[in-house]
Amino acid sequence: MKKFVFYSLIMTLFLSTALPGFVGAEPQSKPNGPWIQPEQQTMLERFMDPEELHEKLEQIHDRARDGRMDLEVVGHSAKYDHPIYVAKFGDADTDNPKVFLQTAIHGDEQAGTEASLNLIQNLAMSNNKDVREILDNVTVWIVPMLNPDGAEIIELEEGQAKQRRNFQDWTPEEWGLSEDTPAPWYHGTDWASQELGYDVNRDFHPDLSFELNEDKGHLLPGVGTEPGFYVTPEARASRDVFQELEPDLFIDHHHRYSNTVSEDDDRLNTLQIIAQVVDEDNVVSHDGIDYQLSEESLKLSKQVNSHVYQVLQKGNSPYGAVSRYQEVDLPGTALGSYSLNDAAIMLYETRGQQHPNGHTGQKSSGMLIKQSYIGLFETLSGLATGEIFEIDPEFYDTEIPTYSPRIGRPN
Repeated sequence: MKKFVFYSLIMTLFLSTALPGFVGAEPQSKPNGPWIQPEQQTMLERFMDPEELHEKLEQIHDRARDGRMDLEVVGHSAKYDHPIYVAKFGDADTDNPKVFLQTAIHGDEQAGTEASLNLIQNLAMSNNKDVREILDNVTVWIVPMLNPDGAEIIELEEGQAKQRRNFQDWTPEEWGLSEDTPAPWYHGTDWASQELGYDVNRDFHPDLSFELNEDKGHLLPGVGTEPGFYVTPEARASRDVFQELEPDLFIDHHHRYSNTVSEDDDRLNTLQIIAQVVDEDNVVSHDGIDYQLSEESLKLSKQVNSHVYQVLQKGNSPYGAVSRYQEVDLPGTALGSYSLNDAAIMLYETRGQQHPNGHTGQKSSGMLIKQSYIGLFETLSGLATGEIFEIDPEFYDTEIPTYSPRIGRPN
């Protein structure tokens, strides 16, 4: 495919560059991507802050063709009151496949924001036939930065950072609870700012109408294998979008540290994907309703993940180091909650976090953003043409390499 030819030059450059520390030692992996060096400071201006995102979304909205894009504020962040935006292409009341894409639920995971903004711009402004086909046949709603507070740059002695959590105190009285009620287990101190906040991606419940109150205080603090409590405005904003759209597919974009592809392939991952984050036998019961994965949504999840894997292997692509994420059972995540409400899911775990201790987020950012953009665009295109629905879901289980343990800096 022509779209991949230019990026083969990037791969050639990466593979031809020797990494310090490899001389005289057996590397843990093939160096198919750079590492931030020990004395190198992390600089994150390359990634958008909430104000820049606001300006760019407004510009795109003003220049969108034929009024094809709606831009709405669906909530505000916990500390700084930043608006949380959703860009809408198409209506919820449709027989077309409906897709909800969300990025930056963790504030320090921002390649997805950049990729989703590129996607928003293309869908809003391009007259390319592939774009027109998507707009005619797929409804797409995109939240490009769910945790804008966390996306603010924090200046540290060892370099710049962004915050994984939101900035929010535990206020039990807000929920009609006594002041000694324990906080949800996912409330704590962020390593970067040393301020308290919630891991927003543990704040979801499959009962989309769940509200914490004095009658439900006995559920606190909860555990990681159980649902969350919708105490963050960010999680509630995401839930509101999901409830309005009732999507067939939910895509959540994240980052993670470095892994090799598999026990047999020692390239550094560029991407890990997953189609299932709740065990098929896990039944979450609440207020007399049982929530469980459906066979139909799991089938589509596997088809979508398989499609993206296949697309990223084509041509002279530098994005071939893709594997499946480790098996998890997490109904309190956005992916888990929404999959228990009959949505197919796809997780993007792109290599690199914006972490001052040496991960690849800044040095490989261009390649990683392009990788996500290709996967997202080709997913929409595959839904528009129907190609995805022809994929054998068994491909996901039999052909995509499985999770390999995290590795440290080569030495």
